Amino acid sequence: MTHGAVSRHVSHLEAFIGTALFEGARSRPKLTAEGQVFGFALTAAFDQMEDALRIIGRGGGGILDVACLSTFAMRWLIPRLHSFTARHPRYDVRLATDDRHRRSHIDVQIMVLPLEAALPENSSPLFQEKLGLVVAPSLAAEAHADVLALPRLETRTRPDAWREWARLTCTEGHGEIGATRIFDHYHMTIEAALNSLGIAIAPWHLVAEDVACGRLSAPFGFVDSNYVYAVQVIRPGGAKTEHFVKWLKEAARQDAQMP
Repeated sequence: MTHGAVSRHVSHLEAFIGTALFEGARSRPKLTAEGQVFGFALTAAFDQMEDALRIIGRGGGGILDVACLSTFAMRWLIPRLHSFTARHPRYDVRLATDDRHRRSHIDVQIMVLPLEAALPENSSPLFQEKLGLVVAPSLAAEAHADVLALPRLETRTRPDAWREWARLTCTEGHGEIGATRIFDHYHMTIEAALNSLGIAIAPWHLVAEDVACGRLSAPFGFVDSNYVYAVQVIRPGGAKTEHFVKWLKEAARQDAQMP
């Protein structure tokens, strides 16, 4: 539609409602207070219509909404997505990493569960998490034999990682503990370790490439943790979810091979 046609439709709508929806210069219009209220209401209505179409169509569209943790998305899923899109170019994968995101739009959810927890409906396991102490090789060389005395890097979203690793490796109460630096998210903690700010406890799948390339070393190796990663299909029955889950499991199996 032309700009003139849009303008005429807006004018007809304003006349029908009996109030102005836009104000300011015609070249740079702004919503009035009434226009903002109307816009929010229309957005919600269109979202409901979209949800209804997805349900009726059993998820057959090209958009694939995937929910997962932000660090998992940044350090594992996104670097591998090119292989999925190359295999299935008609799907547009959209990631939701914020718990405040409207879950009604999610097709597939990747979650972390305690090892003993029962899997939710329409879920299947991907891999058991492995934890290890990682350190930049240059920083490890400075510490000589006592790597554990280096500054510890912790994550607010997983404050018990050090205690869990110490219990799993029987290193509780070992030697002198260095200073502690705390970060909000795991990807920030790993980045700090890469930049020689200290030692960190990190899951294997998040640092595998860095260890393989020599950017990080793992002097104590990796051990099975008490958590498992799983995938849940929120909207079952669609070809896109079946294709994505199949690819996801293949990628998880490949990464399970530790050197």
